[in-house]
Amino acid sequence: MAAKRVAITGHAGIGHVHGFGGLIQDDSAGFITVASMIKEILHVNTLIEEVDVDLRSNTIKITTLDGGSSTSIPRCGITPGEATLMQNLVGQDALFCQSLTLNTLGRMYGQGVLETPVCLQGALANSIVNTFKRKGQNNFKTTVENVDVNCGLIGGLTAVINGVDTSLLVTVNQTINGLGPVEDLEGNIALGSKYELMKELDMLQCPTIVVESKAYSPSLSDHLKENTFLIRAQKEIDNPVVANALVDSVEELGFPVIFRDDLLPQKIGFMKQNTRKFADKIIKYANDLKNTSLASEKVILVANIAKLISQDAGSITCISDELHDVVRGAGMIPGMAAVISLLVTKEYYQHWKIPLFEEKDAEITKSILNRTVKKISSKINKAYSYIEKHYTDIRSLEQIIILK
Repeated sequence: MAAKRVAITGHAGIGHVHGFGGLIQDDSAGFITVASMIKEILHVNTLIEEVDVDLRSNTIKITTLDGGSSTSIPRCGITPGEATLMQNLVGQDALFCQSLTLNTLGRMYGQGVLETPVCLQGALANSIVNTFKRKGQNNFKTTVENVDVNCGLIGGLTAVINGVDTSLLVTVNQTINGLGPVEDLEGNIALGSKYELMKELDMLQCPTIVVESKAYSPSLSDHLKENTFLIRAQKEIDNPVVANALVDSVEELGFPVIFRDDLLPQKIGFMKQNTRKFADKIIKYANDLKNTSLASEKVILVANIAKLISQDAGSITCISDELHDVVRGAGMIPGMAAVISLLVTKEYYQHWKIPLFEEKDAEITKSILNRTVKKISSKINKAYSYIEKHYTDIRSLEQIIILK
């Protein structure tokens, strides 16, 4: 068992805009929040100094004022118009990787549909981790995702927050060439290179706050009158001490909150079944396309396929089947964690179409986390006792998941 401490982790699912049940999200909210905390500790400048777009090599290179950089290469290349638009990023904060991308290029889809925006988001997020590495030197530990098609950076450090020993970890889940999303190392999933880094940060088995997305989820959002925090911890699987501390912190700060202990069940075969259902839809459209000669029918069928690929496919490409059986949609190892997200209203969604996690959201979420760390610490023995009873070691999945 690790030394008694608290951990906070957040990821950026590069290009992961769409998910199950009509979910539409800014999946960089956790990355932004935790990176903002690290930024304050390291006194780092994350404003963008240069955007170097090379049309011959089809590369996007982002460089921050503190010298961090990252390069990304869209599979289908970059247009001169895109290159011109990306110059508007100079002077803005690379932390806000999805909102900057959408405000610069207008829209983003994963699954190989809009590769330039996805690559831009990835370059922005990776430039932040690289900046921390350069500025933090030996105090900030880094590694690279070792999932076969991924190139995201992972980094973290240990610090004292409100008198509590705390591990902070950020993960960029970036697939090469703007394909995305593949998030087999999201949340607090401890496999491969991320396992080794989490071990170094002493956070393999400790109460963990997983910071997730800012999202429109129809089944929940359509009943909201204002944007509302959502705390999830599955009953008898996830850590109730962490969940209760999050709920109490949000309530004490005066923000609306919903707690649910039934949204992250372990459904063995769930991802595999949904992948097959998705494939069956594609097959049906493809068969209909094979059997028609009318252009008017062809264009509708192709448009339906395009919608499936650009939206619905994000719910099945994000995580491998067998891994999902254990860690579920938010990438949570049983026993350790609870997850905090920010739900938007239907009205917000109708205006923005795709949620944007902004600076005010990050500041509010950080204030919640700072308070939550202290609350968890006050019940640390109870939190660790729960981990001892419910923790699941997932390293047996490495042969399935980690490919390089």
